[in-house]
Amino acid sequence: MRRSRDERWLWGLLGAVLLAAALVWSQRAGGAEAARTVPVGVAKIDITPRWPVRMYGYAARKIESEGVAGPLKATALAIGSDEADRLAVLLAVDCGAVPADIRDEVFRRISRRYPLRPERFVLANSHNHSGPNLKGMGSMTGSEYEHLARYAGQLTDRLEQVVAEALGNRRPGRLAWGRGTVGFAANRRVLKEGRWVGFGAVPDAPVDHSLCLLRVTDRGGKLMAVVANYACHCTTLRGNFTKIHGDWAACAQEYIEADQPDARALITIGCGADADPCPHGTVELCRQHGRALADEVRRLLAGPLQPIDPVLAARRAVIEIPFAPLPPVEELKKRAEKSWAVQRLLERLERGEKPPAKRPYQVTTWVFGDDLAMVFLSDEVVVDYALRLKRELDGRRLWITAYANDVSNYVVSKRLITEGGYEVRNSVSFLVSHGRPESVQPAMEDRIVECVKSLLPPAFHAGD
Repeated sequence: MRRSRDERWLWGLLGAVLLAAALVWSQRAGGAEAARTVPVGVAKIDITPRWPVRMYGYAARKIESEGVAGPLKATALAIGSDEADRLAVLLAVDCGAVPADIRDEVFRRISRRYPLRPERFVLANSHNHSGPNLKGMGSMTGSEYEHLARYAGQLTDRLEQVVAEALGNRRPGRLAWGRGTVGFAANRRVLKEGRWVGFGAVPDAPVDHSLCLLRVTDRGGKLMAVVANYACHCTTLRGNFTKIHGDWAACAQEYIEADQPDARALITIGCGADADPCPHGTVELCRQHGRALADEVRRLLAGPLQPIDPVLAARRAVIEIPFAPLPPVEELKKRAEKSWAVQRLLERLERGEKPPAKRPYQVTTWVFGDDLAMVFLSDEVVVDYALRLKRELDGRRLWITAYANDVSNYVVSKRLITEGGYEVRNSVSFLVSHGRPESVQPAMEDRIVECVKSLLPPAFHAGD
């Protein structure tokens, strides 16, 4: 009997130890789960112009808009608390190119009220070609200028409003991400004997069909926001279209929000400067492409996604690209005939302005622990950058957005420079070299890739 009591005592002691261990594990797991929450907020606002404006994207379209075929929106996602170096805001705007001075003014206003640092505020343009031409406002006069200046003031106020609303809406939430595929982007550069000859849809040419998805839920698992990133121009509607419309990116938002009524959708654009939607030409095709993207979002949301560390580390670098010495004015005029980038430089010189000494280029990274690295590149970046970065870094955990913070010129690769053509003639490389992009050394491609690598932790480098 005594041995039996000893055995019972020992088994009881073991059970108590196991129970205590289970309680400690449960508390730690619960603490870890709680630690993975982060304040998140989202808001959306209408930014559709209510009067005629000159439109962005096609130089041959010389008239003001003739009505509205679809609304334009701006959506803000706020992540993090008001503690130092914790808060971040992603602002996605249905606009061809929000000028840097408007972006900077919105940041100044918000940073007066919230501890928001420059590297933690990213404005992502959809690069829509059927919206207001704010970038071209400086060259306009009369009523055309007045209409755009009035819209610029309204847009600034509304962007401030939507960011403030997202910040005010914050509540505990969780982040997860995944990747799918959408197929409507097509490389548009037609080559003959290795040289650019025009635009079209080129089978088997470089393109990035990956769709990156960020899911934002509240603590109870209710969907709050979806961010989707795809590398394709918002050029379904062409230069003969004269109404305001947000192209496929706006349609994708509309369908995602119809499928997920409690959520707000943000669309950002990857390295799709040399990719057009295929087919293109009508509003119905905008809807078709938007529906295709929304269907892939719905599929991804229905399956498992990778939870990510919500503690966001942000870094930013500005690459200074020096201008080459100016060629003779007559030579510059000749080169400007084929390049609006050089044409704009020539116009500045003719107004008596001094030639610039350097061209800044901004790169920003957001890193979520060891789970995900987001790279934000300014301007119109061609697909080679995404493909190279995914090869030379850990592409499984990499998200690349272009058209971020400013959109002024194309950013072309070494491959495109050898092929020549439209994107090359209107690139940063063409601008700073006054028409000799092959002479820019080191090449823009190498500068940007090395800059991205320097901003990301070693854990995201290939092979680590």
